Amino acid sequence: ARARAEAAQTAAKAEAFGQYQEAAVVDMVLQRLPQVAEAVAQPLLGTRRVTLVAGGSGDIGVSRLPGEILDVVTRLPATVEALTGVSVTK
Repeated sequence: ARARAEAAQTAAKAEAFGQYQEAAVVDMVLQRLPQVAEAVAQPLLGTRRVTLVAGGSGDIGVSRLPGEILDVVTRLPATVEALTGVSVTK
């Protein structure tokens, strides 16, 4: 009975995803982003010290960190599109 219920649930999800197509993919990706962020941050939990190395001109040291974080965040929509083929910004 449990297997039949799980199969029915999976079939219902597949039907819904078929109807919503891109919206369903975007929804799934956005729901998983917190888990991805956690997985990326996990190795940093035991970090006691960070050494920043910078070249060229512009900010150096800790003052460079906010710009680096902003750069990563602004790349997320393009990365999601590359992974899924769906434009988050649309």
